Amino acid sequence: MGRGGGGGGGHHSSHHSSSHSHSGGSYRRSSGSSYRSSSSSYRSSGRSYSHHSGRSHYSGGGGGGCGGCSSILTVPIVLIIFVVYFFDEVFGFSAVFEIERSTVRRDPLPASKCEMFEEWYRDDWGDWIDESGEAASLMYGMNYFYEKTGVQPYLWIMGEEGGEYKSEGSLEELADETYKDMFGNDEGHLLVIFREYPNASGNYICTITPGYDAETQVMDDQAKEIFLDCIDYYYSDEDLNEGEFFSEAFFNSADRIMTKQLSLAQLGTIIAIVIVLVAGLCVLVAILKKRKVALAKQKAQQAQAEANKAKTDFERKQYEDNLETQFVAVACPNCGASGNRIRKATVGYCQYCGTAIRVEQDGTVKIANGSGT
Repeated sequence: MGRGGGGGGGHHSSHHSSSHSHSGGSYRRSSGSSYRSSSSSYRSSGRSYSHHSGRSHYSGGGGGGCGGCSSILTVPIVLIIFVVYFFDEVFGFSAVFEIERSTVRRDPLPASKCEMFEEWYRDDWGDWIDESGEAASLMYGMNYFYEKTGVQPYLWIMGEEGGEYKSEGSLEELADETYKDMFGNDEGHLLVIFREYPNASGNYICTITPGYDAETQVMDDQAKEIFLDCIDYYYSDEDLNEGEFFSEAFFNSADRIMTKQLSLAQLGTIIAIVIVLVAGLCVLVAILKKRKVALAKQKAQQAQAEANKAKTDFERKQYEDNLETQFVAVACPNCGASGNRIRKATVGYCQYCGTAIRVEQDGTVKIANGSGT
């Protein structure tokens, strides 16, 4: 069977294998260097689909500068970079962009369409899934995939005998034949064949083959891409051992396959709106803060002006009160009229007869004339 699919009998028409192959930069086993890049092909109803990607996995580093940005935007930009870094380090945020997103709703395959198979995996190397807890990790992920999707997976880790399968097409043909030999007419399983070839031109090739029922209800082309992307993504995580690597791929692909998500375009729109809102909020806060400072300054100036006026009024009244004490009631020495008030040490005039009257500082009253008293 070639990459275009088809051929080989009735069973093959119901199984559409999908593959990823890798070459490039890192290694998982100690048997030699191996490398990663990726390509994948799909056989479906006599047609093939392939894509090639040289993935550069997100390292969680900070973003670039913002030379023309206002200082007001510095805080939200730094905050966004920190949040992205934090979520990538703690929750694997980069998987949002590196793994295909599920944009359709899927229901689990009914239990009646998938008869439980006693064996879950086969390790031809004998030491990929060893006895140091890797088997438990692997089974946890595979069981979760089965419970979530209703599709029971089977993992075949090929050993040396896989060397004769040099192409995706040859491995897909083997997968179709193996599915029929293992599960017969039960179309509710997912066969995963993984072969790493460290001494060849690439690192690994992975082929997944769902049964007809599994494919039509759960493992469509998008679901296959999600699973293969998870294999790709977690294969690159050198902190995971082999059991954990496969477990994470099964566990997280099940969650994503069975959860309808926003598309990257929708997610990008939401992020852009959030950034605009945060920036707008920061600008509004800055404006309100500036206005508050201006109002506080205006109130301080007004309070100072009122204080200065009060001081001036007080001094004026104090002066007037003091001045008032300098005036005395004087009876005119000429006509004897009372009711005259004249300031001490000054000359005043009787308001009745006009006589010039001088009041001394000690209060003595005298009639003043042009040449003296």
